[in-house]
Formats: sequence, C-alpha cells, structure tokens
Amino acid sequence: MSETRDAIGGCLGAVIVAVVVVVLAGVVTFVGWHANWWFTSQNIARTNHAIQAGYANQTGLLSDFDNTYSQVVGMGPQITQAPAAARQGLIDQRLALAGKACADAAQITIPLGAGNRAWVNANCSGSSVSAGSSLRKGS
Repeated sequence: MSETRDAIGGCLGAVIVAVVVVVLAGVVTFVGWHANWWFTSQNIARTNHAIQAGYANQTGLLSDFDNTYSQVVGMGPQITQAPAAARQGLIDQRLALAGKACADAAQITIPLGAGNRAWVNANCSGSSVSAGSSLRKGS
C-alpha cells in the first residue's frame, strides 16, 4: 500500500508541475500578446506623428490654408455689397470657410507668416472660429 501511495504521490507531483508549467506558459503568452498590441499602437502613433509633421503634409496644409484664407478675405466686400436678404447666407458661407481655415491652421507646425498668424490669432480658437471673431458680423 505504501508503494501505491508513493506512485500516486509521484504522479500527482508530476501533474501539478505540468499544470503550473501550462498556466505559466499561458500567462507569458497573454502578457506577450498585450505587449505586442501596446508596442504596435505606440509605433502607429509615432508613424502618424512623423507623417503629420512631415514637410509634404505641412506644405499641403499651408497651401490649403492660404487658398481658404484668400476666399474668406475675398468674401468681405461681397458681403457688404450684397442685398440684405443675401447677407446672412454669405456670412454663413464665410464662417464655414473660416472654420476650414482654422482647422488647417491648427494642424500647421511650420511658420504661417505674420499676416496669416495675426488672422488666426484674431479669428480662431483651436480648430474652429472663435466666438468673438469679426467674421461673425456682416463686414
């Protein structure tokens, strides 16, 4: 009977060791899988930042800003000369264009130029048109 007990004890010890090894392997696999996802997301964020800050993207944003800014400024005389019934529609259109210009300006990290920077400071709040902007008025 003692031999049977020793045999069962030896097998039970081997089973416990095997279960511990399998559990540890599962934990290592789970942790490694999560670490892989974390490293992947960090790499994607780094790549996106490099693309966003890249020269081609920045010059494209600057070109878009310049075009939209010119349209916004060009609408001033059009609004003042328009019949009263058409003014609010033109003001809304100018606000939409100004919002696009502000959104572009918020992403630009290269220098805008003094005139453009002054316009952004006066009319933009982050990536949208500020509440106190003169563009919200009819002039």
